[in-house]
Amino acid sequence: MKLTVKLFPPYSKKGKPDEQTVHLQVDAIDLQQLALYLSRQLEDQLNYALVDDQKLANAEFMVNGKHVNLEHQLQDGDQVAVIPYIGGG
Repeated sequence: MKLTVKLFPPYSKKGKPDEQTVHLQVDAIDLQQLALYLSRQLEDQLNYALVDDQKLANAEFMVNGKHVNLEHQLQDGDQVAVIPYIGGG
């Protein structure tokens, strides 16, 4: 399966591409599994896991321009955007 993953700041870091192609040796994967995979593969770039221990998202995800939940089944060729939650006060 081939996916395009776009990271938005602060996940995208200066000197590193903000969009990358991910090749997975699976026929089926949901967004939660992809988030766990990216959390391991991009640990130094993300600073923290995209899904916490309770399986709750630490970021917003869009697939092909639409908001989806973590159970969403990805298809070959999907474009996945990872958008950080913004907090402040």
